[in-house]
Amino acid sequence: MTILPPKSASLLPQAAKLLAAHRAPAISAYELARHVFVWADRLAIPPKQLKTVWADLCGKLSEVRLLTPIDPIAQTRGYLLFGNGDASAAGVMCSLDPFAYVSHLSAMEYHGLTDRFSKVLYMTRPTRTQWREQAQSRMAKDLGTRLQAYLDCGLPKLLPPTLERFGKTYVHFRERSHLGAFRLVEGSSLRVATIGRVFIEMIREPSLCGGMQHVADVYRREGKRYLQLIVDEVNQHGLAIDKVRAGFLLSEVGGLEHEVFAEWEKSAQRGGSQKLDPDEAYTPKFSKRWQLSINVPSISLGDDNE
Repeated sequence: MTILPPKSASLLPQAAKLLAAHRAPAISAYELARHVFVWADRLAIPPKQLKTVWADLCGKLSEVRLLTPIDPIAQTRGYLLFGNGDASAAGVMCSLDPFAYVSHLSAMEYHGLTDRFSKVLYMTRPTRTQWREQAQSRMAKDLGTRLQAYLDCGLPKLLPPTLERFGKTYVHFRERSHLGAFRLVEGSSLRVATIGRVFIEMIREPSLCGGMQHVADVYRREGKRYLQLIVDEVNQHGLAIDKVRAGFLLSEVGGLEHEVFAEWEKSAQRGGSQKLDPDEAYTPKFSKRWQLSINVPSISLGDDNE
């Protein structure tokens, strides 16, 4: 049994209260440590002792099962909270990485767009450089003028989790310089790509969304229901090739029409990069209307196309 110094032991009630009120299933080492730093400062614990006090406190909280280190701790940099042993990988990862959100096939599953249940959790977050910049801004906001004092104590910094697996779920991070739209799920730690964003992800990275055939099936089945959301997202954030791919899938696969398609058709042009599936080779079969190589064998075209 770890014996804590008196002043360190006095942090236990405050830590327990914080964890009880924490609405997420997990907490990052930084998130807990920054609170400990504030409490210890009020108790006049010498800065040179704070790193040891922090380690002892985490040990004690783990002994009483209020915290469970998520192994390997050097990669997760976080702890599971009491009563959350069956927490989802998505909920835990959103708790540990404040700038990431659930995306691609995992977001499709959340929104009910797919019947596939992947063993991989797909998440999107900023590039490493942008993540570090956002973390520095977050720490500065949290700690203000005391930031340097916090760092000098050797307490955990806000760092991205790097684990590749949580339980039986593999974790795949996609880093992007321009993040898409996502929403916070009320009453949870989850952040999930919006439906419009998911439909763009499908045509940009179909390999992370079940493959282009699956994407085409989803556009055919769900396109009418979410047509306006897709149109709005593609209009606002879509590239020329996004408009062509989305236009083809909605019109020639889904049998839908929208007044905006005439404008999207202006983005159509022949070329080796103008193909429906960005991950497969160019084929001569193409849509005349959308000037797009239909390099998915199972997708048939009308008589007016080649």
